[in-house]
Amino acid sequence: MATPNQKKLLMNLALLAVVVSLLLLVLNHDEAPKDLHETLYDESIGDEAKEIVIHREGEDDVVLQQSNNRWKVVKPSEFVADKDKVQHLFTLLSENADSRYDIAGKDLARYGLDKDRLSVSFNGVKMIFGQLNEVTRKRYIRKGDKMYLVDETVSGLLEMGEDAFRIRPKPVLRPVETPK
Repeated sequence: MATPNQKKLLMNLALLAVVVSLLLLVLNHDEAPKDLHETLYDESIGDEAKEIVIHREGEDDVVLQQSNNRWKVVKPSEFVADKDKVQHLFTLLSENADSRYDIAGKDLARYGLDKDRLSVSFNGVKMIFGQLNEVTRKRYIRKGDKMYLVDETVSGLLEMGEDAFRIRPKPVLRPVETPK
């Protein structure tokens, strides 16, 4: 018959074995981290975008191209693009998509996605901007055969056309003189 101290020792050894087993399981678990959010980024774009095309219904397409680590507007005019505005465009690719739906059988006109009124393409991957959902204040965006609901901030920039990408001189702040 085991003494009370021997029973406690056996119980502690059993608990230690369980803790060590769990620790080994956690340390040896090789599961890749799961994507927490779905974004509009598409592998077809590649690691680096070289061309962006902005389409506005009734206007000439604005084409931006990257060369020598600089973005230039090449159509309808030619000039060096404001890098901050181009970087802002790329935020669209990392926006969290709250919802995703197959477009098959959907009334796309209801979401403003039946026509290409406003769109942007990164290396040929087109994203068509639809209506703003009045309840969620998020925009419907169509990419391929999917429709997404996204909290985006670039549609205003796209609406401005090529002028949005012109480099503007920074205002010079002068000290305010106080009357004597």
